[in-house]
Amino acid sequence: MYFILTPPLEFGRQSESAAIMFPKLPSLTALLFLYVSISSVTGTTLPRAPGSDSIAGKHRAVSLRDCAIKALGSDAASRLVDKSNAAYDDARMGEKIQYDQFPTLIAYAKLSTEVQELVKCANASGIKAVPRTGGHHFESYSALSDTLVIDIAHIDSVTVASDRKTAVVGAGTRLGRLYLALDAHNTTFVGGICPTVGISGLLASGGFSMVMRSQGLSVDHVQSLKAVDAKGNLVTASASQNSDLFWAMLGGGGGTYAIATEYTLRVSQLPRSAMVFLTWTGYNTTVAKGVAYQVAKRFLEWAPNADPAFTSQVNVYGDNVQVLGWYLGKSKAQLQELLDLSELLNITGQAPTTVAIEGDCNTHNSRLFGYTTFTCQKDSDVNPFIMNTIQDPFSALPDGTPQFTYNETTFSSSVEAAPAWTRFKRMGKSFYVQKDNLLQDEALEEVVTRIQSLDKESQIWGEWHAWNITPNKGTQNAFGWREKAYAHLQFQAHASEDEVKQKGYEKWFEDLEAFLRPKIGVASYSGYMDAKISTNPYASYFGSNVCKLVGIKKKYDPQNFFTNPFAVTPVAPKGVKC
Repeated sequence: MYFILTPPLEFGRQSESAAIMFPKLPSLTALLFLYVSISSVTGTTLPRAPGSDSIAGKHRAVSLRDCAIKALGSDAASRLVDKSNAAYDDARMGEKIQYDQFPTLIAYAKLSTEVQELVKCANASGIKAVPRTGGHHFESYSALSDTLVIDIAHIDSVTVASDRKTAVVGAGTRLGRLYLALDAHNTTFVGGICPTVGISGLLASGGFSMVMRSQGLSVDHVQSLKAVDAKGNLVTASASQNSDLFWAMLGGGGGTYAIATEYTLRVSQLPRSAMVFLTWTGYNTTVAKGVAYQVAKRFLEWAPNADPAFTSQVNVYGDNVQVLGWYLGKSKAQLQELLDLSELLNITGQAPTTVAIEGDCNTHNSRLFGYTTFTCQKDSDVNPFIMNTIQDPFSALPDGTPQFTYNETTFSSSVEAAPAWTRFKRMGKSFYVQKDNLLQDEALEEVVTRIQSLDKESQIWGEWHAWNITPNKGTQNAFGWREKAYAHLQFQAHASEDEVKQKGYEKWFEDLEAFLRPKIGVASYSGYMDAKISTNPYASYFGSNVCKLVGIKKKYDPQNFFTNPFAVTPVAPKGVKC
């Protein structure tokens, strides 16, 4: 899964010699997660797991734990967490702080054979298994109540072939670790920015990135995979072997068909590139507030139709708007020419507060641009520390719950370790604008106004990506919106512990759904699942591929052993006719 990390930044001159105004670099904590402040939940006591399990349920839990101890061997006690463990709340949560899901047992696997045995244990105990890679699921569906969570974040080896065209990658590898490992061989993978996202979650939903308009989606760069099926068998899938499973697991829901343990990825060296970061800030008049709408309007008219080598996004906040772009393989002069055509630098009412247009960035530098740096640096000066994450990278919970740890390591000993990735209570929505149904100006202006209406505590922002990506050239995957997507509109906010405020935030998102969904249609990104989506979720996340996915699910998991509330089922789901 890919999402942008940019916070509303504090502006000021970065150096006395600079000819333009740059944002001050945020603190590491702010940088590494979306300007998150956890002060609003400090002191909150998290609800404990329900203690009223049935006798049968308790017997199943004991049976499962006994079996899992045998599956994990001598250090099983260090890799199993249940409701009796003081670190249970930490272990059951990923990035999102949530009070709803209470797994029976969480098992941390480090070998594919352990995943096989754990699946067999769950089957024998009458308990379903849920895989977890990065823990970034927007609805926490990777840690469901009354299930065995099989966490594969420690299955994270990366082996690059001698020709540097492929890499065998553990299915629990986080993107930051993957990029550092590949960079050691002067190659990389087409994936998103967020360093703590797991590769399996990215591929399960398609995987978009800041080079996708010319390079395609992450799923387009997978050669084969190995996965554990619902019976505990290890199967290989590719375009020529179990091709239907291969197709489904890439963009069609991933671990809801089988648990991936290994991928063979196609890797390559990306060319040096030009980068841009623009900001308009200081909305203190009615006229200035209109600048955000003008920037967003011009961006959505221009960016999806620009040179496919240019992938970009606009971030709309309550008091500023930003544009970030990556011009793959191009020079600063070529980027300047492209931007001149965009007219973004000549928006009526207010010139950009920040204009950073740079050339000759290497791949690490390009991924970090707008976050830790606003220049294209010498390669030796690029510090990719935010990529150097551990297997369990999240911050402690605000109530002081002990943190689970097991053999936590970074990839590089020569790069400082990334600070903890801050958890928060996420709220969000996802919409695709399709090529045959573009968003009208009046609707866009209303959406921008709604963003500006929420208070600062919500930390509301709209993160809108230019799509119109290269056509599918024979790649085998189930991502449903490739040909139709013109732009993607993502909205996120932080929930409040204040009940009145929280109800207001919830209503804001409900009203946004009611306003925007009829205007642009059902399409949404499955990597940003939304339990309160108003449309049929299967149609929204998988498009016309639903019925084919149902058939594959029936073939490989007829008992619906791997599931979540929005997973494709072995029979046509409610509201779908196959």
